[in-house]
Amino acid sequence: MEFSLFNLMSLNHANETPAEVMATTVEAVQLAEQIGFDISWFAEHHFSSASICSSPLLMVAHCAPLTRRIRLGPAVVVLPLYHPLRAVQEIGMVQLMAPGRILLGIGSGHQPHEFRTYGIDLSARTQLLHEGWDILEQGLTTGRVAYEGEHYRIPEAPLCLPSTMPPLYLAGNDPSLIARAARAGATLLISPGLRWGKEALPAKTKVEGPYRAAGFQGTDIPLGVQRYIFVTEDPAEARHAVEAVRNLMRNTVALRSENPPRDGVLLRTSPQEGEPSLDWLLEHAPIGPAEKVIRVLTEDIRALRPSHFSL
Repeated sequence: MEFSLFNLMSLNHANETPAEVMATTVEAVQLAEQIGFDISWFAEHHFSSASICSSPLLMVAHCAPLTRRIRLGPAVVVLPLYHPLRAVQEIGMVQLMAPGRILLGIGSGHQPHEFRTYGIDLSARTQLLHEGWDILEQGLTTGRVAYEGEHYRIPEAPLCLPSTMPPLYLAGNDPSLIARAARAGATLLISPGLRWGKEALPAKTKVEGPYRAAGFQGTDIPLGVQRYIFVTEDPAEARHAVEAVRNLMRNTVALRSENPPRDGVLLRTSPQEGEPSLDWLLEHAPIGPAEKVIRVLTEDIRALRPSHFSL
């Protein structure tokens, strides 16, 4: 099983600067490499404090010469927000920067305000991802692109990049995308929210059905599970961490709206109906002493049998 560090790169308060977030992220990536993590992922978000990382491929390029062993990748490139001809070339370039260490996560995106600001139709995101995926596969396996689709029309274009498709990871719940992931041998990335162990099984079942319908015959599908963890013996630190988890959950809900509540880029969080209490999170979340975090993650492993843990 792979273990990865997921870097959301949030701007958490008005006095924190993007430069500080980037510096902290680089330190975390180097520490993850030192203690034996397999992979470091970088998120992609736009126009809010949820993340300063608008280009995960740039973060991969930045961290490539600052590390030696750990693999690096975007989780994910929100491909409908890109012209895929540029994306395929930039992916090829980062493969030159860290040979054999690049992984590729792609996804359809889900935040309405990002698509609206870019002037892209959110309802077309699945088809845009399919066509972009076609172009990535073509360019990264043949070194050329020539494409006629509904959204993209590209004349014959030779590419100056390595003809290699990196190991692929997908974030998305559309059945047609999941079926395609199965055919491509991609790993699915899911985030079951605040459900752990057996309670998270519906999240796996939702993606496993179309994966197997596409012909996957193995015992377990290639599955990545994302968890927010914090290891500490200090009760005050643990409480601060569960507050951060709750704010992350609130931000996730806010970003589903057409116009998320913001002061400038800083998201305004507000309580959500039915959200768990801090005391419940302190008891159940993988936050606290190492032994407790291990126990909660072990319950996940036994129930979900993931091939990948994004932490």
